[in-house]
This record gives sequence, C-alpha cells and structure tokens, in this order.
Amino acid sequence: MKANLNFDHITPFIPKIIEFATEFYMEFDGLHGLPHVKRVLQNAQRIHAHEGGSWPLIESIIWLHDIGRIDEVKKKKNHAIISAKSAGEFLKTLNFSSQDIQEIRHGILGHSFSMGGKPQTLEAQITSDADKLDALGAVGIFRVCAYQGQKKLGISEVIAHIDEKILKLENQIFLDYSKKLAKERTKIILDFKKQLKDELTEYV
Repeated sequence: MKANLNFDHITPFIPKIIEFATEFYMEFDGLHGLPHVKRVLQNAQRIHAHEGGSWPLIESIIWLHDIGRIDEVKKKKNHAIISAKSAGEFLKTLNFSSQDIQEIRHGILGHSFSMGGKPQTLEAQITSDADKLDALGAVGIFRVCAYQGQKKLGISEVIAHIDEKILKLENQIFLDYSKKLAKERTKIILDFKKQLKDELTEYV
C-alpha cells in the first residue's frame, strides 16, 4: 500500500465538489442516491477514526464515486469508469494537480465490486470498505429487498442476491476495523436469511 500523503489542500474545494456531485444523486433513491452517499461517509468516518488517512481525500472520493450511475445504462459502461472520467474533467476546472486527480480517480475506480476493484491507497481502501458496508447489516437487507422489488421479483431472488453477492462482501474488505464491522453486519444478513428460510418452510 502506498504511503499516506497529505491532502489538506483539497479541503477548501470540498463545498464545490459536494455541489457538483449532489446534482448527479438527486434522481436516485436510497439505494444509490444522496442517502447512500451520506451513509458511506458515515461509515468512512468510523473507519478513518481507527485507520487514519487523509479525510479530505476520502471525502472527495466518496462524493464523486457514484456520479456515473446516472449514465451507466445509456453508455453501457461500469459506473465507476464513468464516474472517474467525469470527476477528472470536473477537477481540472478547479485546477487540481494531476496527482490529486489521479488519487481521486484511483479511489473511484477501486470501489467497484463488479469491476473487482483493487484499491492500493489507504484512502481508496477506506472508500471501498465504507461502500461495501452499506450493503451489509439492516441497511443491506433493505437495499436487497428494495432492489428486487423494483425489478418486480420475489423472495427467491432476494435469497439468491444475498448468496451470490452480499455474503461475498466480507471477504473483500481490506482494513482491520472495517472487517470487524463487516463481520457484525454479515451476521445480521445471515440471521435474516435463516429466519426467512425457516418461515418459508412453514408453508411447504
């Protein structure tokens, strides 16, 4: 993992980054919209308090990490690729250095589960862990059920989603404190799945 660098000079630009990013999240619900971003920030703050890293860099990455979702279907590209490109173009208008842009783009690209992201910096790993934690625990259960409900699918698809994606997340967590949180939240998922299957057998 790369040595941590100081990115405090980014701090004055955070309000502009938030203003820019917020527009991309307004059309989304709690699955990937503004509520999701705020939960990821909250998760990241907890991890950062234990693991360190540059908070301005983490905050910048998180605000920009999902801005590409709005064009994902239309452009037929992974949202992380679109987000990284859009973020880079925007940050150039703020006269960010090439190194700063590279660090932020790396964090955005590294967060994607479907791309098999491999973040190398501490800040990128915190972002990735914080994002995955939002798919676990009670919030994770809500997100799975809401997602399958949007697709007009049912309980069997919820269980399949849990097995095929959600239960794999714990093993994709990078940092020690994140792993502790992921273990706790994965247990909630497992308990829910067991209870759900137990109740289903009552009607067989």
